Amino acid sequence: MSKNVNKENKTKGSLKEKLTPGFVKERRVKREAAIAAVDLNLLSKPVNDVETSGPKKMKDFSLWAGWKTALVGIVGIICVIGIWWIYAAVTTSMGGTSWLSSPDIVFERFIEMCANGRLWEHLWYSVQRVLVGFLIACCTSIPIAFVMAWYKPVRAFLDPFVQFLRCIPPIAYVPIVVAAMGPNESPKYFIIWLAVFLTMTVTIYQGVRNVDLTLVKAAYTFGAKDRNLFTGVIVPSAFPFILTAMRLGVGAALTTLVAAEMTGSRYGLGFFINNQGNLLRMDYAVMGIIVLGIFGIIMDKILLVIEKRLTRWK
Repeated sequence: MSKNVNKENKTKGSLKEKLTPGFVKERRVKREAAIAAVDLNLLSKPVNDVETSGPKKMKDFSLWAGWKTALVGIVGIICVIGIWWIYAAVTTSMGGTSWLSSPDIVFERFIEMCANGRLWEHLWYSVQRVLVGFLIACCTSIPIAFVMAWYKPVRAFLDPFVQFLRCIPPIAYVPIVVAAMGPNESPKYFIIWLAVFLTMTVTIYQGVRNVDLTLVKAAYTFGAKDRNLFTGVIVPSAFPFILTAMRLGVGAALTTLVAAEMTGSRYGLGFFINNQGNLLRMDYAVMGIIVLGIFGIIMDKILLVIEKRLTRWK
């Protein structure tokens, strides 16, 4: 026993001698000198070769020039228009009636409605309704989603209603909303707001709930209060989800526009598409659908650019 104790004492003594400031400083100087002496040019660089490094990884597929992406997109659009053209021509040559007018006829209707100004009139009413409903939904869904994620009693109270309303298509609210608000602009704003609000609330709520708990615990460890935690951790972590929710909200607003403009309207792309479809004037209806889709793509691209600029830190 005494021999073992003596060996342990000698080991501890030697460790204490080695851990002196001078010894630690000498080791650090030697380590830094060894690192500085390494020639980085002589190090072998990783080569993405199947025979040497295995199959390509997912990140290698992102090395794709921007002009190639644009070219593939243009080719895809041309292919779809070509298939559309062939279908309309074959159907007409066989003596049938195509449910899709040919692209040249649809383009002629577009030029016609641009010239007489009717298209811009319908588009202006629709843009106004979408923007008003979307902005109101942004102002209401963001705080409610944060409160639901932050406080369990609020979440327990509101979550059943949110989940219930999400399962009902917006067109089902049209008779009730019109009876309650009358055939004016208010029902249109309300239906668009409701669709966008539900989509954004669920998305933002999930983003707040998915904040890394390690960041939350670290903030509490350094003495952060609830206000500091909210502004310094929760909001920055959930900010990308807010922007994603806004993009999804634009899609929800546009898909709900047709239902919203069924509430006693004479103007708007949704009303125009529905009215022309009922009259079996498919050339005008298809033209309205294409214009609505292009408007949606433009709004989505604008939000995508804003998202990339505001979330460069990701």
